[in-house]
Amino acid sequence: MITFWIVAAAMLIAAILCAVVPLMQREPAADAYRNRALNVSLHRCELADATHDRLAGLISADQHAAVRSEIEQRVLADTRTPSALSVMRPQRQGTATRAATSALLIALFPAAACALYLKLGQPAALDLEDSFGASHDMSSASVEMMVSRLAFGLKSRVPDPRDAAKWATLARSYMALERPSDAAAAYTRAVALDPGDAQLRADFADTLASADEGRLDGRASDEIAAALAIEPSNQKALALAASAAFEARRFAIAIAYWRRLISTLDAASPTAVQAQKNIDEALSMSAVTVTLQLADGVHAPPDATVILSAHTQGAGNTLLAERHLSASELPATVILDDTFAINPADSLSAYPQVSVEARVVTATPGENLSGQTNVTGAENRRAALVIAAPPR
Repeated sequence: MITFWIVAAAMLIAAILCAVVPLMQREPAADAYRNRALNVSLHRCELADATHDRLAGLISADQHAAVRSEIEQRVLADTRTPSALSVMRPQRQGTATRAATSALLIALFPAAACALYLKLGQPAALDLEDSFGASHDMSSASVEMMVSRLAFGLKSRVPDPRDAAKWATLARSYMALERPSDAAAAYTRAVALDPGDAQLRADFADTLASADEGRLDGRASDEIAAALAIEPSNQKALALAASAAFEARRFAIAIAYWRRLISTLDAASPTAVQAQKNIDEALSMSAVTVTLQLADGVHAPPDATVILSAHTQGAGNTLLAERHLSASELPATVILDDTFAINPADSLSAYPQVSVEARVVTATPGENLSGQTNVTGAENRRAALVIAAPPR
């Protein structure tokens, strides 16, 4: 603010000087006398030319006399000097007039500048921070008052299904005011009036999670399931369901929900791109990293094929994923994930416990090698396999 006033004062002083300085200037007396002397010299030259023409017979005596008389009158007019009093009085009067005009301008310039600024400028901007703080407080207070009035009006009414949207509006207002518990209570009333609105149920689930430190289990999970039962393609419900499954380390389910979400979106949209990143993360976390090596003293032909596979544990022993590599690559660290799934509907990420097996298949019957181990866990699963000759 101080900088503004300094700049404004400097500009005002510059404007006053531009107007007053030329006004106070006057012609020096020496310039007036110099002009008179120059005029007299010119008149003398003109008289000399006329006399020369008379002697040469170019003009008559009467013409010469007329020219001489005219020149004498002009010389008299140029050299007429007023008295000291008559000279000083106009100067004093002119000086007084100029001084008065200057004083008037000096007074009018600041007044006019202030008036124009108050009319066209923004004086409140000089104290922007305080003004913003005050307006922000007033705005928050106004919002709080409006929300309170809406809540009072709804609570005092007889329950009406047509008021579901108003309760939802009240809930969103509470969320904007960072009051998730009050928002959840308002959504409870809204859902009770209109239980068949999938988006309302999804918003309710999101609010319940916000009120419970982001947790999507419990009642929030019930609302997500209800929203998807009403509208299986509801985008918010799909995103919440995927997040809930991911938090529970149920990666296959999370991936399935994210893929359903992507199918409802433009593939280039930010939401679809983020969902794909989530899928990639879930795949990497559910993958099985297997370290393969041959047992001491065991050799495999370089052209032999190593088959690495993952199966379900138990009686079914269902093949989930399989990957091939050359025996010449051993020892090696290999990753098995859903991209190597035999059946996408029954993928590796769906099973927290799997059995991993490696077999070396050669062209010569009877020379096959193998190794097997079990892997337990939902994420960052690792296994070490040593391939040896089967017992005889």
